Amino acid sequence: MSYFNDKKFKSLIEKPKNIEPILEKDMCLISGDFYGIQKFIFDRLSTKNASKVLRAKSAFIQIYTEYLARYICYKLEIDKSHILSMNAGKFEILAPKDNIELKEIQDIIDKYFLKNFYGLSGVMLSKVSCSEDDFKPKENYKKLRKKIINGVEDKKFQKFNLKNSPNLLEYDTDIDNKTLCRICNIRKLDENLDDRCETCNTFVVLGEKLVSNKRSVTAKELNINLDERDFEILLTSNIKSYVLRAGDSFATFETLAENSCKESETGIEALAILKADVDNMGKFLEKSSVTDSFENFDKFSKTMDNFFSIYIPQMMKEQYPDTYTVFAGGDDLFLLGAWDEILELARIIREEFKVFVKDDTLSISFGIAIAKPTTPISYLAEHTERLLEEAKDIDDGKEVENPKDAISLFGETVKWSKYLSVYSELYGQLEAFEKNLNTAFLYRLLELIEMSKKVKYDDDIPSTIWKSKFRYSFNRNVLARVNSTQDKQQAEVLLKLLSKLIDREPKATKMVVNEFIYKRRES
Repeated sequence: MSYFNDKKFKSLIEKPKNIEPILEKDMCLISGDFYGIQKFIFDRLSTKNASKVLRAKSAFIQIYTEYLARYICYKLEIDKSHILSMNAGKFEILAPKDNIELKEIQDIIDKYFLKNFYGLSGVMLSKVSCSEDDFKPKENYKKLRKKIINGVEDKKFQKFNLKNSPNLLEYDTDIDNKTLCRICNIRKLDENLDDRCETCNTFVVLGEKLVSNKRSVTAKELNINLDERDFEILLTSNIKSYVLRAGDSFATFETLAENSCKESETGIEALAILKADVDNMGKFLEKSSVTDSFENFDKFSKTMDNFFSIYIPQMMKEQYPDTYTVFAGGDDLFLLGAWDEILELARIIREEFKVFVKDDTLSISFGIAIAKPTTPISYLAEHTERLLEEAKDIDDGKEVENPKDAISLFGETVKWSKYLSVYSELYGQLEAFEKNLNTAFLYRLLELIEMSKKVKYDDDIPSTIWKSKFRYSFNRNVLARVNSTQDKQQAEVLLKLLSKLIDREPKATKMVVNEFIYKRRES
């Protein structure tokens, strides 16, 4: 069974892994989960140097995940063909024996993260016993997937067993403003490096490799070899992803912001930060036929990952170059870039995703913030996460057929269908009549939209006068200023359209009007 559009997205469709050769009577399925990803990437990161390391830190997670999966295979003396999957900081390994002890490997991992990252993040290992029978009748594989999920959930409450661990958390000493790493603001800078610690230098070096023609990297180069065991990791397209280049490094956030609205003489210079992920994925997997068999699940999860980790970055490279991939994989995204390109990209991603998936119950929600490039990136990450949560909470307490599928933008949260409907009706009309719309009227329009919201959502009686105020303001600031018959007719059309949309969909209208203002406004 195919869950995706096989014609348009044929190149993304993965064939399921053939696991027949490695199936046995008594086996163990090992799961690895890189947790604390947001802290790992953003925590205390200074904005000035963020562009140098953000993509590299995200790529590091993918590289470390692959390294660890291969390391476990090495320790268990099994071939890497036993690795079932690796994406989005997670992996699964099917080991041909049941009596496997992971404590020694977990302790080595914990020691690495305590020493290098103070335990802010790490990788949890869990395991479940299984047999070849769990991979054949569909009801058996569904049960196995539940066991795997429960095993991972149980381990979330056992991060870093410090009580019984000999590992001690050691901080650098004698740190002051002169000796603190300028990138992470946590570790002591290396005296042999200008402004960074050894760990952050690893990320800077990795970033340079990502924008170069280098095709692989060794674990030893990145100081992640455990027990001195080294592996060569291919720098695939999903690891390199897409980031606007500046010479042999990444473009700065200031450059991305400066490239906003580059095709016009007006418009603010700012970044847009986008977070998105697929709605209700857990429930979908549980109830759909995806988990009827390993083949279904493997094909589905890898193809979904390809859409986010390969298709979208390629689209950015070809059509939206002034952008930066922080993370793209699994079923979610974290992107930033010139604000106008990110907004257009968001609309395209949602449109493409609806074509990509055949099942109408799958949707994708977005949280988008617009800010100056000097805004702390750690704050923007948390803020955009809250916006995404608001989008995903849009249906709380409501019974709806297709939940979520929402966007949070410009301080409002609406369904994508409403936003796109208003955008398609209104934005072109505003552009066509732009020369006759002064800034004072547009800001007054936002005030009237707020009044309409109070009427629609709070039953605020005094705000019902917004319609008369709107007509008065439009007549005074627009109609009175146009001379030609054609302009007057066009103005009447815009008057009726705005009146209708502000009344029916004030939140979505506010989003569209704000975007129009931002593209006209001087920075």
